[in-house]
Amino acid sequence: MATSQPPRKHHFAPVFYLNRWTGADGQIEQFHAPHGRVVRARRLHPAATGFKTDLYALPGLAADLMQQIESKFMQTVDSRAAAVLARMEDGHEPTDRATRSDWTRFLQSLQLRTPSDIVGLKDRVRADWGLTVPEIQTRYEALREDGDPETFEAFIEARDPLLVERIGVRLATVLIDHPGLGERINNMEWDILDLERSNIALLTSDHAVDRVLGLKEPRAFITLPIGPKRLFIAANERRTIDALAARNPRDVVMHRNRTTVKCALDYVWAQDRAQAAFIGANMGAVPVRRLSERLAADPASPGAVQDEAATPPLEAAVS
Repeated sequence: MATSQPPRKHHFAPVFYLNRWTGADGQIEQFHAPHGRVVRARRLHPAATGFKTDLYALPGLAADLMQQIESKFMQTVDSRAAAVLARMEDGHEPTDRATRSDWTRFLQSLQLRTPSDIVGLKDRVRADWGLTVPEIQTRYEALREDGDPETFEAFIEARDPLLVERIGVRLATVLIDHPGLGERINNMEWDILDLERSNIALLTSDHAVDRVLGLKEPRAFITLPIGPKRLFIAANERRTIDALAARNPRDVVMHRNRTTVKCALDYVWAQDRAQAAFIGANMGAVPVRRLSERLAADPASPGAVQDEAATPPLEAAVS
């Protein structure tokens, strides 16, 4: 009997999410600037974009265990979020803690799962390893037996050279599921803005989640495009949502698209090529410190990282 192969195609932009931008042909527009070069557009099925082979793999383990982060963690995060989004689109805001946590966890994942995020977390593990090696080395020398390598680093390299790689990937799951990061978002006011009256559509990218101000700030809010004409928003105060909803829908879309495109790392996705010139001229124009970078810089205080002041690209939309 044939057995299913562990998944090797790991989506940092989940298919259920990108499906919101598909046209009548079931495809979306991918705008990609490989290695910072010219932005190129290509029409693809959502399953054919926003992924990297073995992105969350745990190298050095057996095949069935190597892909467990994707098969047991990321796919669970995405499937639960898909169910929550479908209900929110039907007008049912989640009220129970578990369901809200399913959506919050997805928001967190989008900020911690791109190829750049995973590389950054692995680099952080290597840096921390280097800082702790001197004191470990002293202990190792006291325990070293004949035939063992002279340094602890060489000992680990010989025994398990891929250990740091695996720790870096697992760190992403720990941060995505960190209660200190998620609790504040769970407790915010949530809503979906209907932007049907805008004559331009929302875009999305590998910088899909935007956070305005540190989350302790009363006027702080988070937005995520969830389709060409729908914007999810979580805010500390209901009046922030009301102020944004009162704005001209086209202005709201334009402000959010600027952030989506200018802060993109490698990809922007759209329903069509109507905004190709805008994307080509602005993609990746504003480097930002992603959540993974801020957390890596202060791994012991994830809540404090969420409270950092953030660049407020949407500030004008609610002032």
